[in-house]
Amino acid sequence: MKQKEVRSLIIREWDRWLQTQSVDPEGPTGRDSLKFYFELQDNRSNLLDFQSRGRDKWLIVHSWLLSERRVSD
Repeated sequence: MKQKEVRSLIIREWDRWLQTQSVDPEGPTGRDSLKFYFELQDNRSNLLDFQSRGRDKWLIVHSWLLSERRVSD
């Protein structure tokens, strides 16, 4: 799967996942996005089957969440 295709799916999944979590009132942080990523990994989610061209997939997912203003750094 290409990054363009999976990015919106990841964002949508993040929004769903966030509703099930107790998050700091200040808003989600990088730690929350790492927890989200690890849960995707543990569940062997096909959302992580995108081409990363050698880059760390968590950094890619985290940067997507940052750019969509879903997390603060």
